[in-house]
This record gives sequence, C-alpha cells and structure tokens, in this order.
Amino acid sequence: MIELTDHPTIYRPSEAEILGYEKEHGREATVSLLMDREELIQAERDDPFNHRQVLPHWKDAKKLIDGHDQLLISGGNRSGKTAFASWYVVQLLASVAGARVACFSMTHQSSIRDQQPAVYEMLPKEFKKMKRGQVQNVKYTQKNGFSDGTFVFPNGSQCWFNAYQQPLDVLEGFEADAIWFDELVPHTWYSTAAYRLVTRKGKMLVTATPITGYTPVFGTFVNGAEIRETRPAPLLENQPTVAGAKRGEMPYIMECIDQKKACMFFFTEFNPYNPYDQMERTLSGETSTQIKIRAYGYTDKSAGNFFPKFGKTHIIKPDRIPEDGTNYMCVDPAGSRNWSMLWLRVDCDGNMYVYREWPDLETYGEWAIPAQKPEGAIGQAAKPEGRGLMEYKEIIEELEGAETIEVRLIDPRAGGSTAATAEGGETLIDLLEEIGLDFYKAAGLPVEQGLSLINEKLNYNIDEPLSVCNQPSLFISEKCGNLIDCMKEVTAAGGDKNKWKDFVDCLRYLLTYDPIYVDGQTWKAHGVGGGY
Repeated sequence: MIELTDHPTIYRPSEAEILGYEKEHGREATVSLLMDREELIQAERDDPFNHRQVLPHWKDAKKLIDGHDQLLISGGNRSGKTAFASWYVVQLLASVAGARVACFSMTHQSSIRDQQPAVYEMLPKEFKKMKRGQVQNVKYTQKNGFSDGTFVFPNGSQCWFNAYQQPLDVLEGFEADAIWFDELVPHTWYSTAAYRLVTRKGKMLVTATPITGYTPVFGTFVNGAEIRETRPAPLLENQPTVAGAKRGEMPYIMECIDQKKACMFFFTEFNPYNPYDQMERTLSGETSTQIKIRAYGYTDKSAGNFFPKFGKTHIIKPDRIPEDGTNYMCVDPAGSRNWSMLWLRVDCDGNMYVYREWPDLETYGEWAIPAQKPEGAIGQAAKPEGRGLMEYKEIIEELEGAETIEVRLIDPRAGGSTAATAEGGETLIDLLEEIGLDFYKAAGLPVEQGLSLINEKLNYNIDEPLSVCNQPSLFISEKCGNLIDCMKEVTAAGGDKNKWKDFVDCLRYLLTYDPIYVDGQTWKAHGVGGGY
C-alpha cells in the first residue's frame, strides 16, 4: 500500500474507498491514481508557480485588482494574504516583459524574514537555479534574501525590495507596474507611491492585519465603503458584527467610494494551509474586537465616524441633480484658512442635493489629509491665500452666475463677531451686507443636533433594495470631493481642531435651517373657514 501524503486541498481517500476502487478497476489502475495524487502534491511543493492551488478567494482578489487601480487586502493572522501577493507579483513579472515591481516591508529584516522568502517560493522552478546572464539575475539565500534586494527575470522584468525605514525619496523618479505594501504602510508612502504608478498604469496592492487599529491607510479604503459581500463568521456566530452585515457574518468585499479602489478581507479560515483549529483555541475567550481583527482582518474606528451609513448611494452624478429647486448657500469663514462654502438645492419632493462646494477638490486639492494624529492635517485647499471680502464676493458671483439663492447662511460665531473698522465695530454680516451679500446667522444649535439631522437625511434600510419607499433624502454631487472626504473622515477626534469638520459644519448649518422647496404658493396666505 502507498503511504498517502496529507494535503489541505487535495482529497485523501479512505482505506475503504481505495479498496472499493481497486475491486472495481484493478490494482494497477489504483496504484496509478494514487501515484498521480502524490506527484501532484510534490509538484506543488517543487514548483508552486505552475502547480499551486489557486484558492477561490485568490481568484476574487485577482479579479478585483484587475478591475481597479488599488486593492486593500485586510486579512486575519495567517490568512494567506502574503502568499497571494507573492503569487500575484511573480505572475505579473513572468507575464509582462520589462515589468517593474517594488515590494515594501516594515524593515529590511522583516523583508528578508517574511516578504522575500514568500516571493522566492513562488518563482518558477527553473528560475531558482538559473545562471546569471546579461539580463537575468536571480540569486537568493535564506540568510540574506535576494542579492542587493532585487532580481531580474530573463524577459527583463525586475523586482525590488525596500523598507519604510528608508528615506521616502527612494520612490522619486521610479515608475512601476505594481507596488506591494505589506503591513502598516505609513500614509506618506501610500500617497507618494500612487504617483509612481501613473505612467505605466500600474497597480497598488496593500496587505495588512489591522493589529494597530484603524490606520489612515485602512481608513482611505474603508471610510464610506459599502459592503457588497459577506461570509459566515463562525467565531462570531449569531452575534451582531458590522453595520450592513447580517448577524454572525463579516464583510468579505467592500465597494469603496473611490471607484479606483477596492477592498476585501481574507478570513483566517480561508487558508487551508494554516491550522485553523489552533487559531480557534488561541482566540477562545477573546473580545469580539480582537476576533474581528485576528480572524477576519476587520477593525472599527476607536473614535466613531459621525456618518456610519454614508457611502456611494449618497454620491450622485451632477446630471442627476434636478434643475428645478430652491437654492441655499452656507459659508464657514476663518482667518487662519480659506473660507469653506456649500450650495444646496431642495426639490419639490423635499429631497436635498449638495451641488457645489468651494474650494473644490478638483481645482484646489484636498481640504484635509490623513496624518498620524487622528484629527488629520490641513490640506492644500484650506491653506489661507489672503483673500479679502471683495475677492470672496467675486468667487461667489462667478460660481453662481444667474442662480437665485433663497437664503445665505453663515457660521453664527464668525458672522456675529465684531470687526474693527474706522467707524467702529461692525460684524462680518454687516460688512458682507455693505458689499451686496446678505447673510443670516445660522442657528446656534448643539453640534449633536445638527449631526443627527444629517444622519436622518442619509438614513435608509441598507439591507433592503433602494426604492421610492427606501432611499435617503440627502445626496451629494460627486464634484463635491472635499465634502465627501470630510463626511468619510470626520470624527470627534481633536474636537474643534479636527481638520475635516469645516465642510460638515456648513452642511450642518444648512440642515438646521430646515430648508424647503419654495414656489409661488409657498408664502401665499390661505383663508381658514369664513373668518380670519
């Protein structure tokens, strides 16, 4: 009898099944079948490039990165995310002549310990003992990894290994077909790398287990994303897990607000090459927070986002905004940054549409950007440029053209504060009135009340199909990129210093005013009975 080798995905027949097959097909056919199985297992060990089992979630991940510019794979411990990324990188290098790929790890030591051996394992068998030539150069040792932290295939494709401990300018001038960031990539590396992929229409792959919590890069993908697929989570059976997922299930694929990005989660149990029962024992008795991170690759914000249901459903094309409606405008002025402004339209059904912002993302850049501090950092669009009131008036008039604005609102604190002039103290509202802009102080209601109103307008049943009976009543034009970013990122972190709060404040002031659709009948007097 042939001694059978265990394998996590290749079926091992029982002794009774083997004897039954031998009785029906003969000993020679039985031995041949079992030997084929052993050879298949050995081939996978010797040459995973050609013979590795491509697992179902690997196929889904490959489809996602083929259809998007960036993919975040957030995985549980030992979920196989590094193995997938290594397989993907090597497949790309082998199939595209002259491809350029950069792989990043925390340190050079972790690169040699974790990333480089994973990539080496996936190389075609014939390349592992290939002699150095004028082009090809693949030299690897367990102690030092790849020689000089790089290797070159015979087709001219080259891969480099780097670490976040290096100076950021290692990326300057580099053009890549793919960049793979493994574990805890700093946001500065992530944002810089995106520009290194433009010329070659390259792909970015980020793999991580969120053991340090809700990092800025994790948030870049997950904030505002909507769950598209879930999978059963046995370690959280019958428990509430994540908003938008059924009890006992965790997110598998999420659709990001930015259409260039995709996000998926590798569950530890998806990896048949890992002893999952050991993970079950390790996590026994742990909190649901730790189970989500360690087994399902998911983490929640420690400081909760103000708008948990905000997502792609609320972001619409400009041509979906009705032309007929009543327009409102709000400004949040400041001396230490540019003013932030929003325009909102209410249609005859009471639906609300934010149709314009200033400064807009496309023209002026980001209002706020992620940083190591949870409140973020000021972006290019918010930086003060020394504009006076007349310049702001010109901007407003140019943007509005012939539009009719029903009411203009202003931050009640800034609008009502006294400004020193030669004639004495005047409020900002007074000064704006003098140049032909009539503003009213927004209601000074508690912040929480305004946030509740926004959430009320965003609300709909995410577990049911959208319909006239199940849809939000607040929509935002995709042209309002800075408002969208602020809605995704704003939290209580930093209080008034939170850099994403300004556009949200404008929206809050607009909604607490209770804007309505106004037509010829709105303010018309109506008789009551026969009296007054």
